[in-house]
Amino acid sequence: MLYFIFSNAIILIIHDTYFYWALRFMHLQVVYNLFYKIHHKSTNPTPWAAFSFHPLEAFVEAGIIVIVVFILPLHRYALMTFILVMLVYNVYGHLGYELYSTRFRKSRFGRWLNTWLYHNYHHQYIKANYGLYFTFWDRWMGTLEEIENP
Repeated sequence: MLYFIFSNAIILIIHDTYFYWALRFMHLQVVYNLFYKIHHKSTNPTPWAAFSFHPLEAFVEAGIIVIVVFILPLHRYALMTFILVMLVYNVYGHLGYELYSTRFRKSRFGRWLNTWLYHNYHHQYIKANYGLYFTFWDRWMGTLEEIENP
């Protein structure tokens, strides 16, 4: 049970890293024009935008499954939990509504979580907020745009 919890936490960190750099890759002009701009047609996304993408983007996004299966020994329920969390957080990122309060987002823990506000900003302006679950890659790489209460 301890490894189950540990493996899911590690998967989220690995996935957040993968997602950040995959998104940066997909924002390269040639890649963006080739297939990623389809997803960015939603400038104020809804949950449906979480599933609006080109097949090549789906291929890039699904790459994380192959990576974690080959680098970590995983129980099938750990993989299923990861896929569920990935799905739910992707829909939340495109929800069109912020679930976290301003107070929580500014808290010691909340400031490290990516929220709908951050991802919505990403869809509107394209040049910042590439993280999925956390804000640490954006903070470290200087791509985080802080968002005030909507």
